[in-house]
Amino acid sequence: MLRFVLTALLGNRYTLFALIILLYVATSPIIEGNTGVLRMELPLLVYLYFCLNQLTRPSFWQPLVTALPLAMLYLGHDYYVLRFSRIPKWWDLHQVPELLGVMDRELTLVLAALLLLPIVLLLLNLRLSLRALLWLGPVLPVFIVPFTAPHTFVEAIKKQSKQMIYYSAQVNTSLNGRMITSLYHEAKRLETLQQLVNYRDIEKLTMRLTPQQGLQANGKNVHVVIMESFLDPALFTRVSKELRITPAHPDFQALFSPHMGFSISPIFGGYTAQPEFEVLCGVPAFQEFDSIEFNLFTGAKTYCLPGIFRQFGYSSSASNAFLPEFFNTPAAYRSLDFDAIYFAKEYTPTADTYLKRGEEKTDGDEFFFDDDLMQQNLAFVEKKLQEGKPFFNYLLTIYGHFTFELGSRAGPVVFRVPELPEAVEKILNQHYYRTKALAHYLQRLTELDPTSLIVVVSDHLPPLPGGKGDYDRLGYFVNDPERLLINRLLVIREGKPERYERFTHFNLYRLILDFVTDRGYCQALPCPFEATVDRERFREDYRVLMGLGSAPLKAAADGTGR
Repeated sequence: MLRFVLTALLGNRYTLFALIILLYVATSPIIEGNTGVLRMELPLLVYLYFCLNQLTRPSFWQPLVTALPLAMLYLGHDYYVLRFSRIPKWWDLHQVPELLGVMDRELTLVLAALLLLPIVLLLLNLRLSLRALLWLGPVLPVFIVPFTAPHTFVEAIKKQSKQMIYYSAQVNTSLNGRMITSLYHEAKRLETLQQLVNYRDIEKLTMRLTPQQGLQANGKNVHVVIMESFLDPALFTRVSKELRITPAHPDFQALFSPHMGFSISPIFGGYTAQPEFEVLCGVPAFQEFDSIEFNLFTGAKTYCLPGIFRQFGYSSSASNAFLPEFFNTPAAYRSLDFDAIYFAKEYTPTADTYLKRGEEKTDGDEFFFDDDLMQQNLAFVEKKLQEGKPFFNYLLTIYGHFTFELGSRAGPVVFRVPELPEAVEKILNQHYYRTKALAHYLQRLTELDPTSLIVVVSDHLPPLPGGKGDYDRLGYFVNDPERLLINRLLVIREGKPERYERFTHFNLYRLILDFVTDRGYCQALPCPFEATVDRERFREDYRVLMGLGSAPLKAAADGTGR
């Protein structure tokens, strides 16, 4: 009897599908817990599987053809988590064009094939009928309501779910399942987005400087350099202690390495606009309204460093080494109130710009080489100094981006270390030439502008092929819960390097304003520079900044320069 029951159950495609899903989520090391799948997600998945079986032609392969699209959703979700150590959300789809723009062709083709194959097989086996389509009726609201009536969906999920954790998408996924959580977060985002109109009163901004505070700027210049994926391989114990490799160029090692500290980035593996937002606007990048805050900015003025510098009588410029279409950057920079915005001539041929990337000769040349970029910026700084007006010089690099190719502008390979993953060996060689360029840039910049403040910080750690696992295996701050967010920071105040053992990207904003006001800023307003910061204290100011910057404009600008 038992054998008959087991045979009947295992011979049923729906039972087998459910068992495979349960086995996968129970053994998955990527999303721990998975307690929510039984309550809401498993019934939804099994019903979707049933619907796909009704919509396709019966055949020997039908159970597999209808299971593949659902399996790909799960595998794609978990691959993203493995690679970037964060839960994917629906609005991340907006970043697909940017992602394709920087991925190597082979990886793009492999991922495209894996994603498209299940869809193509399903389309080839479709057998549509009115009766089959009617089966979709009960499940359609689950995928329509989050986008059309987000508040209704959010409230319904709150009543049905075990618990919704505001601060952690990963905990939510464990408690409520991958698909349900993704729909909930999209509905929550849309619900909150509708509230942005209520956050456009600058008087509610607690971090705003007022005339009553009487702060004056000292006229000293500020230079901020955000380095793309500036991973220091010496922080891998495998590199520095076991293999005893010193990856930095000797000039950098002698002058600046002892003064390199650390800052906590908001992100791991990508989304450079997030650390940009934090450094320039002084609040955590909560991703409350979009995965990229810059995406919502229209050019309407918000309250960030460039606008504050304007009030102090400074000019400000943003020099961006990559494509202007990434992350809505031109409109975002206008919202931040930069006086001048520069991209490379190759990307903005009709704009007035001093940047020129140079010819592409080999892999890696598509990314503006650090030394070329920095030498051009130094020439720009020399001209600004001759004008005699204080200025804010903001520079964003791109060399060092995945796939870590050396390119033709750097030099020959310095390190060959077969004991390390290939990607890390590439980063070692890039780091040698990047630190060489940075050392020469900083030396010359301090000669040109000895009374200035210089801040150099990495945007985020790069996504290694093995994701978080590679960092753990190579020994990157293994016991630190924030290890994937720990990035290099260097501060040079009036020619003297300062080491900050543990800082945050969004507090660099306060460090900068405190410098130009001769420490008056931190006397007038709170400066929580301690290692552990309550980020929630900044949420209301974050909402006001987002509300101001996302206000509609009557006329749109073209966005390639000012």
